[in-house]
Amino acid sequence: IESQVDTRDPDSVIASAPMLKAVANDRSLVVSRLNNYVEEAFRAPGLASAQAILLGRGKHCYVRANLWPSASDVGAGRMYQDQFSYNIAHDHNFSFLTVGYLGPGYETDIYEYDYDKVEGYVGEKVEIEFLEKVRFSAGMAMYYRASRDLHIQYPPSEMTITLNLMIVPPEIRLREQYEFNLATKTISRLPSELEASRRVSFVALSARLGDGNTAQLLEDLAQQHPCRRTRLTAWQALTSLVPAEATRFWEKATNDAAPLVANHARRRLAAA
Repeated sequence: IESQVDTRDPDSVIASAPMLKAVANDRSLVVSRLNNYVEEAFRAPGLASAQAILLGRGKHCYVRANLWPSASDVGAGRMYQDQFSYNIAHDHNFSFLTVGYLGPGYETDIYEYDYDKVEGYVGEKVEIEFLEKVRFSAGMAMYYRASRDLHIQYPPSEMTITLNLMIVPPEIRLREQYEFNLATKTISRLPSELEASRRVSFVALSARLGDGNTAQLLEDLAQQHPCRRTRLTAWQALTSLVPAEATRFWEKATNDAAPLVANHARRRLAAA
């Protein structure tokens, strides 16, 4: 990958599909790495994920095997539903190339939306367009576009494994990921496992535990952090920590370049 693929060029990533499919020809690859994970579980509990097995890592990318249990696997308690995004419309804040490795494959309904037109709050209306239904099986290759494609994935009839080339440039840390309600065409949830979600939770906590020094740090964060959701949370934490200054803070927030922050500030001022 590092010698032949430009991970910032989608066409270059897509052109690498034959190489990823060639990796999938190694029928012992996943089970040997799985054995390593089982062995490692004795030395470092919690290291392995129930769904993903790391196969290799490079600059701004890594290759993993994804395990997709069947509905009967989940129903029998052999694997847990909260590990998998089945039956939930969602996007990804990273691009990835995937090939079928083992099993009958899964079905997925694929849609698209324009990330740049979305403010990013729960309940927001989003223009969503249906693209296609795909039965993704062994030997197939498919490319998912970061913050563009959203899909609903359904559990396969039997355990399925895919190999994924994950494209993870540094800027994904600042990009949101969403779950959608397709019936209402709205954002329904912001996944809690994202780095941005963990970051904003920590910022929000500072409103309860902070002091005068925290207030200045929050104001700096609210005006300078590159993540719009972090800036909004910093303003919210700041107005909670120093309520007497709330109006002044929200007036400052209306100057934010992100509609998510500026529009929220205007609503807060209008409700005051």
